[in-house]
Amino acid sequence: RFIKPLCGKGDEPDRDTSFYYEFEKLWRELDNITPLYNKVRNYVTQKPYSTEKFKLNFENSTLLDGWDVNKERDNTSVLLRKEGLYYLAIMNKRFNRIFEDEAADGAGFEKMEYKLLPGANKMLPKVFFSKSRIDEFAPSKGLLENYKNETHKKGANFNLSHCRELIDFFKTSINNHEDWKNFGFQFSETATYQDLSGFYREVEQQGYKISWRNVSEDYIYKQVDEGKLYLFQIYNKDFSPHSKGTPNLHTLYWKMLFDPENLKDVVYKLNGQAEVFFRKRSIKKEDTVVHRANEAIQNKNDNNKKKESVFDYDIIKNKRYTVDKFQFHVPVTLNFKNSGNERINEQANRFIKAGGIKHIIGIDRGERHLLYLSLIDLNGKIVRQFSLNEIINEYNGNTYKTDYHNLLNKKGDDRTEARRNWQTIENIKELKQGYLSQVVNKIANLIIEYNAIVILEDLNFGFKQGRQKVEKSVYQQFEKALIDKLNYLVDKKRNSAEVGGLLRAYQLTNKFTSFKEMGKQNGFLFYVPAWNTSKMDPMTGFVNLFDTRYTNIENAKKFFAKFADIRFNAEKRYFEFIVDNYTQSNPKAEGTRQNWTICTNGKRIETFRNPDTNKWDNREITLTDEFLKLFDDNKTELKRYIQQQTEKSFFERLLYLFRLTVQMRNSKTGTDIDYMISPVADEKGEFY
Repeated sequence: RFIKPLCGKGDEPDRDTSFYYEFEKLWRELDNITPLYNKVRNYVTQKPYSTEKFKLNFENSTLLDGWDVNKERDNTSVLLRKEGLYYLAIMNKRFNRIFEDEAADGAGFEKMEYKLLPGANKMLPKVFFSKSRIDEFAPSKGLLENYKNETHKKGANFNLSHCRELIDFFKTSINNHEDWKNFGFQFSETATYQDLSGFYREVEQQGYKISWRNVSEDYIYKQVDEGKLYLFQIYNKDFSPHSKGTPNLHTLYWKMLFDPENLKDVVYKLNGQAEVFFRKRSIKKEDTVVHRANEAIQNKNDNNKKKESVFDYDIIKNKRYTVDKFQFHVPVTLNFKNSGNERINEQANRFIKAGGIKHIIGIDRGERHLLYLSLIDLNGKIVRQFSLNEIINEYNGNTYKTDYHNLLNKKGDDRTEARRNWQTIENIKELKQGYLSQVVNKIANLIIEYNAIVILEDLNFGFKQGRQKVEKSVYQQFEKALIDKLNYLVDKKRNSAEVGGLLRAYQLTNKFTSFKEMGKQNGFLFYVPAWNTSKMDPMTGFVNLFDTRYTNIENAKKFFAKFADIRFNAEKRYFEFIVDNYTQSNPKAEGTRQNWTICTNGKRIETFRNPDTNKWDNREITLTDEFLKLFDDNKTELKRYIQQQTEKSFFERLLYLFRLTVQMRNSKTGTDIDYMISPVADEKGEFY
């Protein structure tokens, strides 16, 4: 399993042969090969840095399990902030009451006071009917009796009056609870509840509160100096004084957790179960590469007009690997109060039916383009179309182009080397991820800008992989990345309260589960059958459904007898095959347009085996001229003329020429020549 990527079948090992056979020997002897695998991987790839990290618990098994003030002693962790920066403070387990000391109060830092009422359906009965507190909250005998008989639960014994009586008891008890009364609950009228679930939902949605209290800066630093507190700044590039541009989404989500506008009506909720990891530096001081301040650095992007850049500060290559790092992972709930409606498809269809959609984005995935985008209006007029082989970004008046198609070609050309070298594979993976991130963002912006739905080819997995190079198989990853992006779409540049802003994000797709479960629609994302997407006339909708294979003379005559007429149009100088019942030629046409006039207009590219080179070749032919040769310049009563023929070669040639006539996709091998031409004219008499 691990040796194959190093040495393909029939290939010589990258390293010396003795290393290879020593590996095989150890392979057979060891049951647990993970340590060996890691050593081999590092030996072969020779990475300059390591991403290995270790989870820390600071001698506390429940570290960071939750943030509630009542659990701070147990979880020994709090959040602090100061002048727009955030800090994680972890208490030494032996000194887990330091924030309860009155000396902690003062100026400098703010400490988060987090309150949560989780699992209302379990927590409320547990507290208000507990033996230790039942006298305090004093439920009536009748209510207790009904509660024991479970008449408040949906079922045969359900009693709506008893259910509402219990809700009133819970409301009163919450207002008398020492902690929960501070949430400031605003409940609906009891008469509006039809069961307990609606009430519990209101409790959970409002049972979350974050406030701040002042903490002495001197006191904090004193605890740090005495080893009672470990203080970490929560940091990413957006908190740097050198940060430029719009912060990334994760930074915006983090800041919004504590924004007063969010806390008024919670959209972003801070969760427990956070984790802290440690990653030791893997680049030694003597191996550190530093670009000194005010020294010119050559730009990597060849398309950048500015060939060199100068910065007034030092830039350290792979800086994050030159120092020890602590990593903070914290879960956040987006759209906290959402009820989990999964009927996005129905909502999307209603929106489309009401005229909310103005454009259609088609994404094609082919051999010449990683992705190709066409944006059309509802009349079929092309508004924009472009290849996504290149990603173009503009910043500070400069245009930056990255040709991912060529980059992936360069990375993937040496298939054997890619198979042997894990470093190469890793680089290709990172390149794909970078490409997908940018292309998905570009498409999402177009969807909002043009009020558009997206159409993709419905390709099975084998087709996606089979027609492409392995190194370019980004398509299924692209679909999932696009679905995930549209599932919670935020425009970072909009005001948070605007539609599409942080507090009112778009949801344009359902949450991704699997391609099999998704079907032909996912919100504003639609799938169409792939078998005709590049063989359909976009102006008339004509698709070739004719079976033009030659079997025998009798069947060939039957094929052409089905046409209502076959004639020569002298004015336009082409032959016309008139169809008045398309279903007669193929049952697949049932329910579609039945009347077509198929014309031998223009030229077609035929592909053939060249006897001189014994290789596939191409040539262009003029259809009408070839038909005239076959019909011996006969231009009248062509249906009768065809039925009178008796030579096999005549019908083979006739079927072949007709197949070229309905061949809309025309390509020349080994070139960029690839075009579509339709045999059917539109309402204006024009051919696509």
